[in-house]
Amino acid sequence: MIRSLLFVPAGAERMIQKAVETQADALILDLEDATAPEQKLEARATVTRLLRETDFRGKDVFVRINTVSSKLGLDDAREAVAAGVQGIVIPKTEDHDTVNSIAAILRSKWKKTDIGASPKILCLLETSRGVLAARELAEVDDLVSGLIFGSADLSREIGCHPTEDEHELLYARSHILMAARAAGVSAYDSPHFVINDPDGLRRRCTEARNLGYDGKALIHPSHIDTVNQIFKPSAEQIEDAERLVAAMEAAHAERLGVILHEGRMVDQVHLDSARKLIERSKLYTANKV
Repeated sequence: MIRSLLFVPAGAERMIQKAVETQADALILDLEDATAPEQKLEARATVTRLLRETDFRGKDVFVRINTVSSKLGLDDAREAVAAGVQGIVIPKTEDHDTVNSIAAILRSKWKKTDIGASPKILCLLETSRGVLAARELAEVDDLVSGLIFGSADLSREIGCHPTEDEHELLYARSHILMAARAAGVSAYDSPHFVINDPDGLRRRCTEARNLGYDGKALIHPSHIDTVNQIFKPSAEQIEDAERLVAAMEAAHAERLGVILHEGRMVDQVHLDSARKLIERSKLYTANKV
């Protein structure tokens, strides 16, 4: 279960090696925004070599390719998949053809590994067209496993100047989450771009978690612990859920569908939610933090 996805410049081998040592659940080796135009090919060669040589210690590893409209993007995907990458992040995803072209590459180039699964696709939604097409993009192909909200590029495109609480972006953030849930895939929030802002980071993570997001992309390793902690169910939440499940199961034994539990009315919807939280907590234990 992924909570934290750390972007790392694809051409920075030392930074990638250091990122492996962090507690990030997943790494996104970035061939697009974090790589200078004149370094694209060299960075791609570095990524493919590291994918073959590096022990990533159980982390999910994705490559953010260049835009699919460029020849670079398609070649990025072909070489990364041939080298054994676990997933491709498609930047500025807007249409079915883009997703289909990457899905076709994944199926044709993928070489089986010990994980026994084909690489997955994460669609990065950072344009107005992409946000409005979120559900369709999530359902284009079963290789799509998640949507990532890209707030910075979207804000620039639509002329938005977000304030501290980013309420100006609530529609886009909520729309992407709803699309992901309708399609049955994961949803990851945009990075917090202020590095030395622990209070702001915690606030943004908490708001995204409360909205329903599964995790958050990030651009600096100092954000990892906060993201992991906030997107993992707390011990108190797990205990509350376990008590609710026990109470509802006892009620069902007495043929009761609705009960008063710890001062509030609960029914099957609350039971399903509690069971889901408990299952999520079990998945997160594999992350060990």
